[in-house]
Amino acid sequence: MSAFLRPSSDRAVIRCDQCPGRPVLSTHREETDTRRCVRCQGEHRWLAQPHPDDHLCAVCRRECPGCQAPTSNGERCRACRDRCRTCAGPLPLRPEYVSGITHVEPGKRRDRRRKWVRTYFPRSWDRDQCDACQTAASAKDPLRAVLAALPDKLVLACGGGVPPAVVDLVRDELQRHSAARIAARVERRWWQSWAGRPLRRDGDAHRDGYGPDDVAVWLLTPTACNGRCEDGWLLAPPERPDRDDEPCPVCRGGWLLSARREESDADDDVAEPKPAAARSLADAVSYRPPIQECAGRGGTCGRPVTSPHTQCPECLDWPWCVCRRRRRNPGRAACPACSAG
Repeated sequence: MSAFLRPSSDRAVIRCDQCPGRPVLSTHREETDTRRCVRCQGEHRWLAQPHPDDHLCAVCRRECPGCQAPTSNGERCRACRDRCRTCAGPLPLRPEYVSGITHVEPGKRRDRRRKWVRTYFPRSWDRDQCDACQTAASAKDPLRAVLAALPDKLVLACGGGVPPAVVDLVRDELQRHSAARIAARVERRWWQSWAGRPLRRDGDAHRDGYGPDDVAVWLLTPTACNGRCEDGWLLAPPERPDRDDEPCPVCRGGWLLSARREESDADDDVAEPKPAAARSLADAVSYRPPIQECAGRGGTCGRPVTSPHTQCPECLDWPWCVCRRRRRNPGRAACPACSAG
């Protein structure tokens, strides 16, 4: 690496001595290691030989050069181009963020802590959205209302914008369901599953990979159930708002859905249960033997039963024992507890 100061500037010019022609690097830090990524200088971000023209690692090559936000092609993000992060429309002219900071002197404070200056900062999380997208949740446009329900973390991982496949899926779902129902579906699936999981995973020989675009589609995809439920639960009809927690009888409250498993990065498929002597302490605590559930009440009962019965005593309407605590088999005189006594 070679560094020298220009007579007309106080910033150092860094050149790479390992590349032909000693090109100038896009940095002014004199302690830059040219063997690593010129932007992040990560410990494990060694550059391949010969060095790429931009001297960037694969991660930084996908980031915005202005704010280092994740993008799909490494170009400037929408915020740096003064574009709305949701609809890509032009942003209105807003005052500088610093001008919105307010300081309240100690003598003008209304509380009892009059020894310190109180500072109020303006909202910054919606400065990269246009006025229409900021009020999209209560807007008349159903498409904007659904797109506003997508988490900002997911939109940022998609490159700062909503993929075209997601917009097409939202328009298709709006023909059958309301915007409020689709927005509630996105919020429910995000906080129940994807909020604490990685949004990107590389595929290998044992499992398929996915990206943030796939996650956005999965948040909006309708439930694969003929009962037209929402992840195993039926929505309340307008005339009965109290019936909003009834399980779907077709998929048994979601038990029969072929939903995407929340597997970890290390565990792929569930193997056969280990014998008791081969289980670790953690496996022994979490082990649950396979049981057969009651198929009564349209498949929503779920109580454990033993062979050869397929339904529990309550669903079979067995008579009560003389102890009035348990039901007995009609072929027996008493319940198992009374017979053992």
